[in-house]
Amino acid sequence: MKCTALIFPILLLVTPIAPQAAETVTIPVDSTAFVFSPGNWVGDEGRAGKAFRQTWNPGAYFRVAWETTNATPHAKLLLDTAGYPPAFRPPLLAYCCDGVWKSKLSCTNEISITELKHAGKHELCVYLHQSQQEQRWGNAGQSGVNVLRVTGLQVDPDSKPLPTVPGSKWALIIGDSITEGCGATELAAYSHLVGQALQTQGYEYGINACGWSGWINRGDKPPGDVPGYYVVTNSSHGAGGQYVDTLSRWNKIDGNGHTLLDAKGHLSAYGLKDQEPSLILINYATNDSLHKSDPGDTQASMIQGLAALRKSAPAAQIIVIIPFGQYYARELKKAVEIHKQKHPADNKVSIIDLGPAVARALAATNGLMGGLHPNDRGHALFAAKIIPQMMTALQAGAK
Repeated sequence: MKCTALIFPILLLVTPIAPQAAETVTIPVDSTAFVFSPGNWVGDEGRAGKAFRQTWNPGAYFRVAWETTNATPHAKLLLDTAGYPPAFRPPLLAYCCDGVWKSKLSCTNEISITELKHAGKHELCVYLHQSQQEQRWGNAGQSGVNVLRVTGLQVDPDSKPLPTVPGSKWALIIGDSITEGCGATELAAYSHLVGQALQTQGYEYGINACGWSGWINRGDKPPGDVPGYYVVTNSSHGAGGQYVDTLSRWNKIDGNGHTLLDAKGHLSAYGLKDQEPSLILINYATNDSLHKSDPGDTQASMIQGLAALRKSAPAAQIIVIIPFGQYYARELKKAVEIHKQKHPADNKVSIIDLGPAVARALAATNGLMGGLHPNDRGHALFAAKIIPQMMTALQAGAK
């Protein structure tokens, strides 16, 4: 008897695997949700790019806004710290998220934003508070290593970036270690307080300050790799002389060849045309005096530097702050006087001088104002005196 095998088909039921939802998304630095402080930042494509933005300027800031439906939202600030040398002390950050502040944050690859408590709209504002005064500038073809490099903000997958419009005007605040904030605690420098006051009037602001630096004196810990601000040599009692661009930084962002000027040769917030500052506030000469820069060349640098700033920002109000310790006060006042004589139509250059009493307060042995580097009390007092005079000058210049 022949047996016939019975073959029954076997049906395999395969349940399709649903794709997993992304756990996070990243808002990139080229998103319109980001606003960066003007005049401070460069990127992987000149002053722009998709991969990162970086700055070496203490006081530089950025803000980013987004919205989420997550009732317990999460966010992480993403940084690139691969360029820091071994045993390097990274820069310190401070941030404000939805009105809550956090400070003394060391730059690491990821920084969790812990202040998020609810669904809805959120805004994060991050400041470079402090860094070592070395290895910040870099040289031709290479940026400094002591920088803050931001690559994005990691948020919940249901989040969407919220376009943020920068202020319609901006101020360039220039100076040395005092303007950088040495001697003050987190974000207590007069420059930050002045900048915050300007923001209430619709301004953004960029702090362009460097310890040890002056009109001529090099910045950062001696021998210092940051050029002087506007270097003139071989003058005769403040007249003539040769401007040395390679030793000057007034028109540069860093030592890697990033210019602060646009295609027209004007100062530019982000590298595009018609982005000149509305206000230039400059506080230099302390280090030129203390480190005995040639008085004639220093005055020539002041005079020619003011002319260069006017040419590069034709409509800006330029305010020269006499150093709080009254260093080179006479030379600065003379430089402004000579500038006005040479440019009689320029009615937008003025001086703020807090006077000899402030210098005496800083020199007092009781230390209530802090000394050469003002303490928080000193910075707050100076900001309170500078802000109304600055606003008056801006209002007069607008007429």
